[in-house]
Amino acid sequence: MDTLKKLLRYLGRVGIMVLQLIMIQLVTLFASFFFPGMENFPQTKPVLFVVILGITYTIGVFLVGWLAIRLRWIRTEPKYRLRLFGTLVGAYVPLVVALLLYHPLEPGNPFFFIAMLTSILGFYVPSMAVS
Repeated sequence: MDTLKKLLRYLGRVGIMVLQLIMIQLVTLFASFFFPGMENFPQTKPVLFVVILGITYTIGVFLVGWLAIRLRWIRTEPKYRLRLFGTLVGAYVPLVVALLLYHPLEPGNPFFFIAMLTSILGFYVPSMAVS
């Protein structure tokens, strides 16, 4: 019975992470409506593009994670400030590296997906940290 609970808890966390990935995409889509011509930003305004992506990635990950903690889908200490900081760092580090290495940034750049994953990882780092 204990193994079943652990499996369900693990699957729940994986489900939350999938929801976070989906929300990243949705928030980025909605942001593209507010910034007309955003499809040209990687070539014309790469720094602004990285800033917008970092913000959308952070919002997508943090909102779903916050909701999951508030609704007790994830039973962990809130530590919201640390989670927000971890998500920001996780989103921006790969995006800044991509900005430095690739000129111009192109769709399908692997660093975009890496930034998504590291922002999700950054959200969960405070849970893994030893107190």
